Amino acid sequence: MHVQPLFAMTEREALHRLMRDYPLATVVVARSGKMDANLLPLHLADRGAHGLLSGHVARSHSLWAQDPTETEVTAVFQSPNAYISPRWYVNGQRSGRNAPSWNYVAVQAQGRLRFIDDADWMRAHLAALTAAQEAGRPHPWSVEDASPEFLGETARRLVGFEIEIQALTGKRFLSQQRTEADRESLVRNLEGEVSLAARAVGELIKR
Repeated sequence: MHVQPLFAMTEREALHRLMRDYPLATVVVARSGKMDANLLPLHLADRGAHGLLSGHVARSHSLWAQDPTETEVTAVFQSPNAYISPRWYVNGQRSGRNAPSWNYVAVQAQGRLRFIDDADWMRAHLAALTAAQEAGRPHPWSVEDASPEFLGETARRLVGFEIEIQALTGKRFLSQQRTEADRESLVRNLEGEVSLAARAVGELIKR
């Protein structure tokens, strides 16, 4: 991931927060000269220097079926994103030095993927992944609410994996290079957009 110093995210807490807030990652693997990218929900545990990711796939999934050996992977986590119109830049309108842009936050995690074919591990993983997403709900659902037979069948149909993160790179591209007046204008305009993602980006800029 190309990151200029102004837009770099380096704080471990901020990197992990984005990964937990937006856990559906694009997992990229290079095998036999071909790239394979899959969207997979990942659970982050605060273990090791950079953290430990865990996930799962069906046994028919290409990630497992084609080559179940350890492999290098890249997982990309991304916040909501939004198009930025040049008309929203206050100072840009005066100078004419403006162009369309896109605002977003992203984290890239790199490491080795190791498969775990164990039903007990899978049940614990599903419980942790579900608990993380249900936290804060008034009536959170738990895997214990499913029948033991169904949970056992599900665990047997899946295979798990862990990624020990070896490198973390973060990018916060939220018009930091613009003036305060420009950023305030961006927030106002994004809040007026129909897209919920655009409004979410406005909240990210305000932070």
